[in-house]
Amino acid sequence: MLSLRLSLRFALLGAIAFLPIHIFATVELTRGTIDGAHYTIARDSDREWNHSLLLIAHGFRSDAAPLVADLFPDQAAYASLIDEGWIIAKTSYRRNGMIIADAITDLDNLHAFVSDEFGRPQRSIIEGDSMGGTIATHLMEREDSRYHGAVAIGAALELRENDAAPGVKRTPLRPLLFMANRSEILGPKAYISNAPLSPDTPQMRPALFRIDRDGHINVNQAERLIALRALNRWLDRGRQALPREQPFDATQPAQLQPSRVVFDHDNRGLVTKVSHVSAIYGNVWLDIQLADLERIGLDPGLWAEIRIDGKSYRFRYGQDFSSVKRGEWVIFPNADGFFWLSRNWGNAAETADLAMGDEVHLRRLDSSN
Repeated sequence: MLSLRLSLRFALLGAIAFLPIHIFATVELTRGTIDGAHYTIARDSDREWNHSLLLIAHGFRSDAAPLVADLFPDQAAYASLIDEGWIIAKTSYRRNGMIIADAITDLDNLHAFVSDEFGRPQRSIIEGDSMGGTIATHLMEREDSRYHGAVAIGAALELRENDAAPGVKRTPLRPLLFMANRSEILGPKAYISNAPLSPDTPQMRPALFRIDRDGHINVNQAERLIALRALNRWLDRGRQALPREQPFDATQPAQLQPSRVVFDHDNRGLVTKVSHVSAIYGNVWLDIQLADLERIGLDPGLWAEIRIDGKSYRFRYGQDFSSVKRGEWVIFPNADGFFWLSRNWGNAAETADLAMGDEVHLRRLDSSN
């Protein structure tokens, strides 16, 4: 096992976006590689570790995508845990594509590395999205006590690595909490209803939190934090600490934030900044909200122009990627109340050479355009 490490320090100051919380922390990122899998570990270096570890299992990525452990500790759910003394760690896995067995090994390797570097965690939980939710489910069904519970968001429970690979067994041995959008809730429901309950493990019936919007892992930071908090209550006080109503409606409205854009003098455009960039797909998170677009008169369905370093691109205000043709640009709202700038079947960040913190200028087009 080879581990190469690189540490980076930066400050998280002031109110973290998406949730009305205030976090003042010095976060240390440790990066490296174990058996070909990249990892990123985040912790507050000025705070005593509470001996709790969150491991993140990401979803399916195409073979052509970069191999990265893209952990964003400034996102509010993770920032809240780091502020409480948690360590959060993410692995890229050793390859992209359909990967379950080796992904589990890479998570185990990362857990072992954290244990060697910082001490064995007293609590280790998994958070998995999509394919990562399936991986988290497999881990809860495995005879292994190193992981104490899991949150599986939008779990693609029908996935198998290949025709010969085993699927999920529906026999969780440790607390497993599913979170699903209303359009994807049938899979977790079927898993729970078909899971045989052992008389010795009545506390192991999985829980299901429903998000009342369509989409795939279309959840916001507040909802993600609710699931993580609920899992920890389950571990602390037993399953009776969870809401009795199942599935439980955990939907949270987007948390409105004070506008941070600069409007053009004629209110037909605005200047904003890039908050995040997806290293996998090149989608760009713009620091704009619905009221900002309403002020410049940009309504859903209309076309507008974005200007970046002297270059212009036409985009449509849509609902999702499918609102435009292949290769065209689109902006659409996310569950946190901000907007993605994307290209359908393209990489927006790479095309426009955009990085976190860059400024972009949005301008409503005249009707003649």
